[in-house]
Parts: sequence; structure tokens; C-alpha cells
Amino acid sequence: IYKMYIYKCEVKSGPMLEIKYYKSLRKRNKKNIARNFNQAKTNEKQALANRIRGEQHTQRLILCNFTEGDWFARFSAPKGEFTEEQFEKIVNNFFKRIKRRAEKIGVQFKYIGYCECGKLGKNWHLHIVIEDCIREIATECWQWKNGINFTPLYQDGNFADLAKYIRKDVCGKKRLRTSRNLTKPEVTVVEGKKREFKKLEKGEALQIPQGYYLVRDEMWINDFTGASYHFVFMQLTATRRLTNNEPKTNQRNE
Repeated sequence: IYKMYIYKCEVKSGPMLEIKYYKSLRKRNKKNIARNFNQAKTNEKQALANRIRGEQHTQRLILCNFTEGDWFARFSAPKGEFTEEQFEKIVNNFFKRIKRRAEKIGVQFKYIGYCECGKLGKNWHLHIVIEDCIREIATECWQWKNGINFTPLYQDGNFADLAKYIRKDVCGKKRLRTSRNLTKPEVTVVEGKKREFKKLEKGEALQIPQGYYLVRDEMWINDFTGASYHFVFMQLTATRRLTNNEPKTNQRNE
């Protein structure tokens, strides 16, 4: 019989707040950081866990650094046939030119995205999320003017779909890229209260933090530590108020 430790984790990513309750076989302290006990996980379960963590990490970075009014851009080389190494060199030089011009006007160049090749091994292109202040500079710096497309970021609540799109097949033909100057999410972990955890086990809802609305709630089952709970909230804005149409989910994934 193993002793279980209960933890509450809060992750603040721009307007999004995540609250997690979970149990661990390890006690969290400065010398021994608690981690999920994932021994004996099947390859399928581990692959799913890795994919979800990657999507969550990308979503948090987007929310910490970009917002409605910024852009998801595609820069392609429609008439060029390049190897991966050659296109990577083109992208690196492209980034250097943008960075130099951005520094001259006192702005930072932040990006999240990937390089990808077409299905036939041709038409290499770069997809990146960029701030609106970089759009004009990036347009001037890309050599194929007919290979540029901008899609505005829409504030659907949490950019979850965009994060999934960016992370999809990153081990295949996509090559994920992020700038080093991205703002990271704020993570706080404290010991959880047994009473709060028992309420969740009984199916009671977690109180919604003031100024937020619930996006989704999930329960996950670990073969060793049992159930863990994940709640996602978004900040209320001046134009958005809770209505009867707001999601009141009790979604459960196992």
C-alpha cells in the first residue's frame, strides 16, 4: 500500500486559468519534486499523454504572448524546390532580418510555429503565430511575395484548436519552432486539501473563481494514483457575461 499525496496546481496563461487536483506517490519538496507515476503505461497511453501535454504547452504559450488582432501567417516558397536543410537556412535568415528591423523600432519578435513540406516533397512553407506589429516587417522580408497569407487570430476563448493544429504531426514533416523570448505561464503548486478532493470524487463542482467562466472540466484516470481533475477557466471581458448558453460541462475522459 502506497501513501498518496494530494496537490493543487494552478497554471495562469494570460486570460486562461487552469486548476488541477491530483495525487502523487512522491512528496513534493525542494529536493524531490513530485511527478506523475507513469510506469507500466502502454505505448498508446504514453503517446496520448505526450500529445496532450504538447498541445497544452503550446496553447499556454499562445495565450501568454498573443491575442485577438495578431496573426497566424503562412510564408511559402511556391516556385522553389529545396531540401529541408536549405529551407531551414532560408527561414533562419528570414528570422534574422525580421529581428534586426524589429529592434530598430523597439519591438520584440515573438513567434510560435513550424516548417512543413508539401505531400509531394515540394513547396516548403513556414507557419507562425506573430504579433500584429510584426506583420508589415515580415511581409517586406519574405522574398516570395505571392507566397504570403495571413489569418487573423480569433478569440474563441482559448486557442485550443490552433494549438492542436500547430502540434499535429510535429514528429512527421513538421518542424516546430518557438522564439526564446516568449513569456512563460505562471505555475503554482501547493498541497491540496483532502476535503476538496473528496468533494470532487463525489462529483461536486469546483467553485468558479471570481472574474472567470468555465470552459471545460475533465477527469483522468491513472492506473496507480487514481483520478485527477482538470478545470479550465477564461477571464470574463467587458463584452462577455455568463449566460444560460455558457458551457456547464461535466466532461470526463478516461
